[in-house]
Amino acid sequence: MHGLHRPATHCVHFVRTDTSSQFLEEQVGAARKVGVKFAYWNYLDGGRESATLADPLGAVLGLEHVPYGRHSWVQFLDDLITLAYRYDGLVIVVDRADVLVTEKSDEMFDLMEAFLTQFHHWYDQKKPCHLCFQMVEDERLASFFTREAELRG
Repeated sequence: MHGLHRPATHCVHFVRTDTSSQFLEEQVGAARKVGVKFAYWNYLDGGRESATLADPLGAVLGLEHVPYGRHSWVQFLDDLITLAYRYDGLVIVVDRADVLVTEKSDEMFDLMEAFLTQFHHWYDQKKPCHLCFQMVEDERLASFFTREAELRG
């Protein structure tokens, strides 16, 4: 995860190696300084059980219309567009994406499609917006975002 504090068209990231704690803290710190909202979600926390990834991910993001009904990805997309006018940036981190791509690849691609469809709402306003898939298990990542959430209350 690199350059999360800047708007860029390279906005979908597949992280294959573990990240040093210091680098992660520096990247998140730089992004938070410019008002970027972070949402960390581990696929193993409700992803397997849910009919759609839009519901557990939407809940973590604090989206307005969760749980979604029949057209979950359209509603998820609309809610993400709304965030583009409320926040100065967004970074979504999906942990255990290695398991996600094995178990629910269609849902993963639906998530990427929804994300990329709404992306221009952020980019046109020169706001960073990134979707990061953590492709290898990294306890430091989970621990970092858990600690962050506890500090932010």
